[in-house]
Amino acid sequence: MSILGINDLALDLVARDFSNGHAPSNGGPTKTSRALAIIHLAAYDAYAAVRTTPAVKLPGTFPDITGVTLDEPNARIALAAAGLQACRLLYPDDLALINDVATTLTFEGTQVTIDFGTAVGQAWVDFRRTDKSDLPLEDRNYKTKAGDHRPDPLAPNQTQHGHNWGKVWPFIISDIETDAPLLKHDDIDTVPYFDGWKEVYECGRVNLPAGDAVSRAKAVTGIFWGYDGANRLGTPPRLYLKLVRKIPAFGLVSYDQKVRVLTACAVAMADAGIAAWYYKYKYNLWRPVIGIRHADKGWGPEGEGDQNAARSAADYPGDPFWLPLGAPRSNPHPGPQAGAPGANFTPNFPAYPSGHSTFGSACFQTAAALLSQPLGQADIPFTSGEFDGNTTDNTGAARPKWVRTLSLQQALDENEESRIFLGVHWRFDATGGKAVGEAIADKVVAAF
Repeated sequence: MSILGINDLALDLVARDFSNGHAPSNGGPTKTSRALAIIHLAAYDAYAAVRTTPAVKLPGTFPDITGVTLDEPNARIALAAAGLQACRLLYPDDLALINDVATTLTFEGTQVTIDFGTAVGQAWVDFRRTDKSDLPLEDRNYKTKAGDHRPDPLAPNQTQHGHNWGKVWPFIISDIETDAPLLKHDDIDTVPYFDGWKEVYECGRVNLPAGDAVSRAKAVTGIFWGYDGANRLGTPPRLYLKLVRKIPAFGLVSYDQKVRVLTACAVAMADAGIAAWYYKYKYNLWRPVIGIRHADKGWGPEGEGDQNAARSAADYPGDPFWLPLGAPRSNPHPGPQAGAPGANFTPNFPAYPSGHSTFGSACFQTAAALLSQPLGQADIPFTSGEFDGNTTDNTGAARPKWVRTLSLQQALDENEESRIFLGVHWRFDATGGKAVGEAIADKVVAAF
């Protein structure tokens, strides 16, 4: 089994984790990105140790490598064993699948090499056990002042996800505010805020005019980059790693470089999740569905409105009935998670910065740098799982298949804007996430 096999298995486990009502072992994009980083780091370190280069990443005591033949075939066997063990520990509900995949190793290498790789996988999971990822992820500690994040009106009992995730130890960056700085968003009574408000109000609403081809094309872009914890699709980090695999330059690099690129991208997204959620709860900004419905004075829990003079002067009243096109509730099924039947929705965490933008920027910028791939030059053939001809929308209607060719720059730009077009983010959420993601990518590229 190669690094591509481990990556395939990890991405399959992410999709299965969000399938058919299963309570995820690694819920949300936060824990998903952490799991993917650990799996790939375990594989990377086992491979690096047997090859004796590059330096391993695991802090502290490293498993004993005595008896392992230090050559390329054994390095690949150790890599697979490490990745498999990390998968077992992180996705225990899918042990049967993982162990079935693992049977191939018994025919490929010596037991001492398999045992070594297994020990590396165990060591990585053990090292991260005390990283604060076990702090409570769901709560209803909502605030009520103007601008504060509040539940989706379509799901008034919605909990907020990831309040403590910003406390999790990063993998590469040392200090979030130093290594991945983010300026505060524009206050809700400013002109730039109104500019973002107006954009989402017009292009992100659910009732798009039938003849508005531009807004409908934007809606398609929004859905293409969805992956909102939906049944059989999982979360955005899965989507982004799938796209990295399709970059033509990735297919041309050496095996050890493939290991490096996939691991670095996974690690970049893990740190992106930690940083994004740190800032989300630092600023606690409301989503458009609240900011538009509660815009006028007198509306909202404390009747404050947004007090935006520019919006009032431009004669853009708040709309207490406004609803977004929403994050896609794809492949609906009976169950408690995002894929359950019903209307599309607004994600259950604050707006600023956009997680999609932070994850995507960190991943794609890392891949471009390590592959020496100019952002605008690669033609990447790609089909999103949201438009693969099998996935259905929230009504159960199958979406058509859409085969595309993208550059990394297109992927970056579309992914950042996609959440605006769905009506679940403001423009400055996207630009803020991009800045954080780029800063993290710089640190990860330097580390790898």
